[in-house]
Amino acid sequence: MKLSTKVIAMMVLLGTLASGLLFVQCSSSSPKTVKLTAQDMQLIFQELLPPQQQQQIASNPEERKKLVADIRKLLAVAQVAEQEGYAEQAELKGQLSLSVDRALNDAYKKKNPDAKVTDEEINAYYATHPKEFDDFLQSNPRAAQQAQGPQKDELKKQLGEFKVLAERARNEGLERDGLTRLQILLTRSQALASAYLGNLQKNADKLVGDTDIEQYYKDHPADFDEIRVRHILISTQPKPEAEPESDAPDAKGGKDKKPASQPKPLTKDEARKKTQELLERARKGEDFAKLANENTDDAASKGKGGEYDFFGHGKMVPEFEKAAFALKLGEISEPVETEYGFHIIKLEERRTAASPTTDEKVKQQIVEKLKQEKIEARIEEIAASSDVVVPEDFDTTPKAGEPQTSSAAPAGRTAKPEEN
Repeated sequence: MKLSTKVIAMMVLLGTLASGLLFVQCSSSSPKTVKLTAQDMQLIFQELLPPQQQQQIASNPEERKKLVADIRKLLAVAQVAEQEGYAEQAELKGQLSLSVDRALNDAYKKKNPDAKVTDEEINAYYATHPKEFDDFLQSNPRAAQQAQGPQKDELKKQLGEFKVLAERARNEGLERDGLTRLQILLTRSQALASAYLGNLQKNADKLVGDTDIEQYYKDHPADFDEIRVRHILISTQPKPEAEPESDAPDAKGGKDKKPASQPKPLTKDEARKKTQELLERARKGEDFAKLANENTDDAASKGKGGEYDFFGHGKMVPEFEKAAFALKLGEISEPVETEYGFHIIKLEERRTAASPTTDEKVKQQIVEKLKQEKIEARIEEIAASSDVVVPEDFDTTPKAGEPQTSSAAPAGRTAKPEEN
């Protein structure tokens, strides 16, 4: 499933909030209204967000509003999904059931870091749950594939330990712990919302007609500009390790191999200065392609005069793309800084992509864009009519030290300027 940045914003949020812990708490026919308290939001903020995001929210009221809005959208979409019976779907039900045990495992291990499970306990668990392992494999294709080989017994043992610890956690009432309860609620909502949005994505094609596609193409011509450029990259990244200087036999018949060395990368100031010098030479009339071949650190375009053939929007890192598309024909940019170093870019040619009636690639690009707009509109509609309560007034004092729950940074697209 491919969703736009706006559509997955609330899904990305939960990537930082928790580690895949899900829980079915109520029936699909009568889901409970979710009403978070200020204390709940404080726990989410201080315990589930990474330190950098805590600092951003603490210093920017708009970031706080965005956090509240994203959580509210997530919970509202999950509520609709539950009303429509998603929690009872076999494939999702198994995922939810397994993941609540993961939440309880984490809570139990946090309270009892030295906890051990004996083989007797595992055997006793399987004696009372004889289908547990087979059901687990049936609902987890990746695990089923692993179980085809010698890892099957070890996998079964690990699942047994997992289940025993979850039962211990239930017996100690850890489900009612404030932080664990929130982890369960949020990640359960993530799974339900993801399934719901996935179905919207699959069915959105029916909502986009040829007339819509043609009209979008006419209304947004700049979206379909393509440009051909040359660029010179002066890198601030570490250089590849050098090959040994010699591998020839020495006088004693041994190898006279000198150790490889790691070239020291340029500092930002050094790279900026070198880029500025090359820019001045190019603007004085030196051949840009020759300068690129002799000086660029971009292996992909070195030897091709720094050239990148026609590309459209969304193919390069933002700083590179913004500068390149802003150029006039034949114009050379000021130094452009990206995560890779400093670039100077020359615009060689600009064209508009073919009409969607003749270019299937362009047509599909528009279809995807319109589909995302319709999905985003549906999310906004759900949130506007929802009774979910997420308070905006809560303590945003960052917590000292690391959050208690490990988190995964949101995945984003970081295509290199060197890529077409």
